Amino acid sequence: MRFTSTAVLLAAVLLAAASAVAAPIVGASANTLRAGQFMIDGWFTWRDYTWMYEDSSETWLTLSSERTLTAGTIAPRICYGVTDWLSLRAGISIEDRYIDFQDVDDTRSSTGLGDFVLDPKIRIYQGEDGYPRAALIVGVRVPTGDADADVPLSDGSTDYLAGAAITQRSGNFMAHACLTYWLNGESDNGVDVKDVWVGSLSLETPIDDSWSMLWEAKGYVGSEDSGYQRLYVCPGISWNGERATVGVSAMVSAYRKGDPAISSSDFDWAPYARFYYRFF
Repeated sequence: MRFTSTAVLLAAVLLAAASAVAAPIVGASANTLRAGQFMIDGWFTWRDYTWMYEDSSETWLTLSSERTLTAGTIAPRICYGVTDWLSLRAGISIEDRYIDFQDVDDTRSSTGLGDFVLDPKIRIYQGEDGYPRAALIVGVRVPTGDADADVPLSDGSTDYLAGAAITQRSGNFMAHACLTYWLNGESDNGVDVKDVWVGSLSLETPIDDSWSMLWEAKGYVGSEDSGYQRLYVCPGISWNGERATVGVSAMVSAYRKGDPAISSSDFDWAPYARFYYRFF
């Protein structure tokens, strides 16, 4: 029973950490599509996890070297401009989860659809020259993933999102700031999934007409002192065509543990790729 509980806990931690990555690189902007336009976007990442959250002690612990948690996610999304100030966005992820318990000779994996997310963006302000722009972001995440898989593809909770974004342009430079709050519900097994704040700052700096450097910092802070807290720095590069954009970044993260200091002993990294295709 103890092993089963631990396996479920580790799977839940993996899912929570993976969902926290979902805020896209240079995607949390105040920009909206023009009326009648479609766009497909998506992101991909593959991560190995080095920490777990222990519910009973309400603290983060280093994973044993004999236990491996990995997760791969492909998250396509379709966007539609209802009006020039309202963009509908809907997506569902494809998940690949893997847990290896070498200390008890047990391996588990699951692949399938994850949760469905609907998160429309509403532009509420635009300057006379087009910038700055401000937008509200609202949304809901519905548990469509299999919560009973060997490694659960969903925690079974229905979660709600509310936030705001600002975009400013200066010459060819583009800056984005976004702050959102995830109000998370109760999981299938009765656990209250903790709420979390997600904030990001992004800067696109042009190299030439087609290439840009991407710079982003993202922070995740749980609503309680014992909640999830992690800082990501995401340097990358993007190629911008007439209708398509492809970006690749490296997510480097630092873990914050209880006290005000950021641990210098826990730095993780993961590849992150994002694409857009606009139907104009």
